[in-house]
Amino acid sequence: MRRLAVLLAVILGGALHAGAWAAPMAAKAAPIKGDQCVECHKTEATTSHAFHGECNSCHVNAGDHAKNQAEREKTTGKAKPAKVVATKPESKECLACHESDKRRMHFAIAEHNKAGVECRDCHGNHTPKVKTLNAGLEKGGKTTALCATCHQDVLAKFSMVSHHPVKEGGATCTGCHDPHASKQATLGAATAQCTSCHQAVRGPHAHEHPPVVEDCKNCHDPHGAPNKRLLTVAQPMQCLQCHAIPGNRHGAPVGVGNAAVSNTSRISGSVLRDCVSCHGTIHGSSADQHLRF
Repeated sequence: MRRLAVLLAVILGGALHAGAWAAPMAAKAAPIKGDQCVECHKTEATTSHAFHGECNSCHVNAGDHAKNQAEREKTTGKAKPAKVVATKPESKECLACHESDKRRMHFAIAEHNKAGVECRDCHGNHTPKVKTLNAGLEKGGKTTALCATCHQDVLAKFSMVSHHPVKEGGATCTGCHDPHASKQATLGAATAQCTSCHQAVRGPHAHEHPPVVEDCKNCHDPHGAPNKRLLTVAQPMQCLQCHAIPGNRHGAPVGVGNAAVSNTSRISGSVLRDCVSCHGTIHGSSADQHLRF
C-alpha cells in the first residue's frame, strides 16, 4: 500500500512539473503567422507562406520583433524593432524540418552539398528563385532556368545540333538528375538511367557491347554534341578509338588461301564512312557477335 502511495505521488509530481514547464514552452512556441508579418514586409509575396506559414520557425526571435513593432506603434515610432535572426538559414536548419522527406535524405552525400551549395541557393526562402523566364527557356520551364543559373556550360550544349529536347520542353534537368542526392545513391548501372527512356536499346542481349553496358557516356554526351545522335566524336573515329580495322575484311584483299594480308593494306573510303551502316546493332545483338544484325 505504501509503495502504491509513493508511486502515485511520483506520477502526480511529474504531471505538475510537466504542467509548469508546458506553459512557458507553449508561450515561447506561439506561432507568428506570415500574414501578420507581410503587413509591414509588403515586398514578400503572401503566397510564399503556404509552405512556411510560421515565420518564427526560421526567424527565431520573430516574436520579439513583432512585440517591439507593436510597442513602436504605441510610442510614436521611437522604439526600434529587434533584429530578426536567421534571415539566411543554412542547409542544416532547413533539414531540421525536411529531414524526413525521402527525396532529401541523401543530401549529406549529394554533389551539391559537397560543392558547398546551400538550400537557399536554389530555393527562395519566401519567393521562387526564378520568377520570369528568358525567351530561350519558355518551353524549358523554371526548373531548367534554375539549374542554368549555375550550369551555363551545360545550357550551351542544349543549343548544339544534336541535344536532348530540354529547351523544347520534352525533358527537364530533374528528369535525369536528382539535385538532392549523390550519383552513387543507387546501385544501378549508369546505363540504367538512359535506358529508362531509351528502351529500344535496353538489354540484356546475347551479345553485349561492353562500352554500352558500362556507361552510355562512353560514346554519347547526354546534354548535346555537334555530331549526330549525341556522339562525342564523329564516326568512324568514335569506333576507331577502341577498334582497329582487320586487314582481311572490310573489302580489303586477302592473300593466297584466304591468308590475312598486312594491316598496312589500303582501306577503301566507304569502309571509313559510317560504321553503323553494317554494324547496326551496336548497343547489343541477339544473333551476331560482331553486332551486325
